[in-house]
Amino acid sequence: MSSLPCAPTYLWFENALVDPDRERIQDQRVCSVDNPSLTPFWPAVEAANGAAVLIFPGGGYTRLATNHEGDDIAHWFSERGVAAFVVKYRLAEYGFPASLLDGLRAVRLVRKNAAAWGIDPTKIGVIGFSAGGHVAASVAVRSEFAMDGDDLLSEINARPDFAVLGYPVITLIGSDAHAGCRKALLGENPDSQLLYENSLQFQVKDDAPPMFIFHGIGDQAVPVGNSLALFEEVTKYNQQSELHVYQTAIHGVGMIKGQGSVSSWPDALALWLRQNRFMAEVESALPNK
Repeated sequence: MSSLPCAPTYLWFENALVDPDRERIQDQRVCSVDNPSLTPFWPAVEAANGAAVLIFPGGGYTRLATNHEGDDIAHWFSERGVAAFVVKYRLAEYGFPASLLDGLRAVRLVRKNAAAWGIDPTKIGVIGFSAGGHVAASVAVRSEFAMDGDDLLSEINARPDFAVLGYPVITLIGSDAHAGCRKALLGENPDSQLLYENSLQFQVKDDAPPMFIFHGIGDQAVPVGNSLALFEEVTKYNQQSELHVYQTAIHGVGMIKGQGSVSSWPDALALWLRQNRFMAEVESALPNK
């Protein structure tokens, strides 16, 4: 594995880095991302199964919870043979469509390097939490989004092969909308067309990838109606998808143990990934099975 990159890779490598870079850590969250990147977490050689996942931490489009919704998730995947990449995407300082472009670019960058990195280009997924769930879901249902002259890798397919969404922000319209994300992403008085296009239940098409979605029924930060609305549309086209609604009010659970049934979501995800052949059976090699 020594030939694989270990340092973060800047998504837009053809451009000069923003300097000075305003990125900083505040309250254990990453803020003000100027130079979006992906950080790899490689599985052991004997466990690698060719699958890969790009991880989008949450934080309301104003910061990134890269610990419990980033690195912790990456370790879980890499222990199970999946190459994982934590994505730092641009936030409110840039607004729409920077985060979506970063997400699409991240998928393209991993697919571009699939052969060199030992990745199966048909087993590249995304996972996102809260606002990061909005990014991941946007990548999943808006993979053809483009801006003229924006991406040198635009010929590479940006559609992920599967999507995992944890308590995701989906709609920016109506009573279930997340007002903070709407403002951070689209500004104070967003155009009605932009609101519609970024309310992802309206953007699902027949090429939607399989999705695994989980949410707390009492979530006060992002109402469960977000996941319900998306799932209703996705299942019109993709019957491989699953929705898990847990008896909890917790938002931002990440991989935290001891929170009741919601803490079992990774087990349900592992079963789903194996059932759909996105992750091989390597549980016997894991510590603390």
